[in-house]
Amino acid sequence: MDAKKEEKKGRRGLPTQMHLFIRIAAGAYLLYLSYGIFSTQAQAQGVERVVFIGALILFAVIGGTVIISSLRSLQRGEYAGGAADTGENKNKEAEENKETERKRIRFEEPIEIREKEEEE
Repeated sequence: MDAKKEEKKGRRGLPTQMHLFIRIAAGAYLLYLSYGIFSTQAQAQGVERVVFIGALILFAVIGGTVIISSLRSLQRGEYAGGAADTGENKNKEAEENKETERKRIRFEEPIEIREKEEEE
């Protein structure tokens, strides 16, 4: 079981640059939602107002945290292909690509060629 967990950890690696931009957009949307709640919370009364204020604080904190952490990761180059990428996962990816290339079916080749390649 531990070996599987370690294998999954090794596959995760760093997020891509696009993932960081998507996280920034999601954080901005959470901030937008908190602003929307702020503008409508004046109409609410009682318990509903308390829930609105709680949601406003929660969305603003989570959205701000996601934006700041993603911007920090972009600045430090902590994404696949960035300055902080050591390239350890590239070897694993290259090995996986070789395995999938061997398993691919190649069309318009005689069957004899495929059989010879499989024997090697």
